[in-house]
Amino acid sequence: MRKRKQGRTLSRNKAQRQALKRTMLVSLVEFGSIKTTLAKARELRPFAERMITRAKRIDDKNLSAGLRQLKTELPFKSVKKLVEIADKYKSRQGGYTRIIKLAPRLSDSAEMAIIEFVDAKKDDKKEVKKEGNEKSGDKESRKGKKVKLTEGEEASKKTVAKKDLKNK
Repeated sequence: MRKRKQGRTLSRNKAQRQALKRTMLVSLVEFGSIKTTLAKARELRPFAERMITRAKRIDDKNLSAGLRQLKTELPFKSVKKLVEIADKYKSRQGGYTRIIKLAPRLSDSAEMAIIEFVDAKKDDKKEVKKEGNEKSGDKESRKGKKVKLTEGEEASKKTVAKKDLKNK
């Protein structure tokens, strides 16, 4: 029987589960968010939160001991990035990640989800600022003003410019 046993097996033995969680955490730290199945995301969340809490406790006094502890579970490059991420959350008492449910995968109907750090999207929103009461998306409000374009708008502007060159 499986009474009082914590965690999901994810159809893997213990060593494979640990390796899976480690690689998923490395990807999460490197990219800020990853798309995976809902079960894997739910299993990764407490592991990621624990590692960020450990990284928050690292300071000048216990730097070598803290890094040594994290290095046993993660590669050094990821540890450095994890410590940088943990610095952003110094005042936060937990809840560093969020899970967003997605539509089921078409091939096997597995429940999909995105797991990401909570303040990851804040930095992107700071780049596009609104001027006055006008929306930055309005084409009329852009006339005579310098407003940063989003990536999609820049890409569409480039394709239009290429088409104009071909027509001439």
